[in-house]
Amino acid sequence: MKMTSRFAILSALLIGLSSAAYADSVALNSSGCSVLPCTGGALQYLGSAPLNNYAPPSALIAPTSPTTVPPNALGFITYSVNPAISGNSVWLTAIPGSSWVSFETTGASYTPNPSIPNDFYYYQTTFSAIGGTYSGFVNVMADDTAEVLLNGQVIMPFGTVGSDGKCADGEPTCTYVDAIWLNNYQLNAGKNTLTIINAQTGLSAEGVDLSANLTKTPEPSSLLLLGSGLLGLAMLVFWKAKANRLALHS
Repeated sequence: MKMTSRFAILSALLIGLSSAAYADSVALNSSGCSVLPCTGGALQYLGSAPLNNYAPPSALIAPTSPTTVPPNALGFITYSVNPAISGNSVWLTAIPGSSWVSFETTGASYTPNPSIPNDFYYYQTTFSAIGGTYSGFVNVMADDTAEVLLNGQVIMPFGTVGSDGKCADGEPTCTYVDAIWLNNYQLNAGKNTLTIINAQTGLSAEGVDLSANLTKTPEPSSLLLLGSGLLGLAMLVFWKAKANRLALHS
């Protein structure tokens, strides 16, 4: 067997071992969805719950689920926001590759509704994972402010409602992208859920935007497999080279 062929085989084995160590990646963004369940980050609107006469500086505390559900099964609308044409100069343009989401509008652009109730608004997506520990980020924008939950656990609390009456001071907000960094976070094998509860306090322009990327953290056993494989490949190359040298001198 030629040396180049052997190295091609060894390279293929190395790639296979590396894939075993890093086996899963999850990418999400709140783009459109037309079939339930909404996946890949596309957010389904679940309904709303009363804000219970919220008044700053009291803390925002949302029920775990909405008390009022939309009349239709899907109950969500997506749109891309360009502040220059939307009439909503407070919001940033949507995160690249993603979309702002709201139950308010059916258009490609967005004009704020001046009579949106000051309530909690619930959005959710489902995604699949191999399971285990994952690391990465979840990027969120929200008007007015939002709480983000992954499999029911809060990974980002509500921010303080801002002085401009629309966005929050703190995270998540709608004048900059909030990055939620996760390190060795446990995901389920199979179905996982990401939920955004948006608190509307300014009677206008309710919406959220989501983008995320999570990669499975290599476990010690996988790293041991990779290290053992590399050691085995190195030994194989060594003994093959030694055998070739002996053959040449015999």
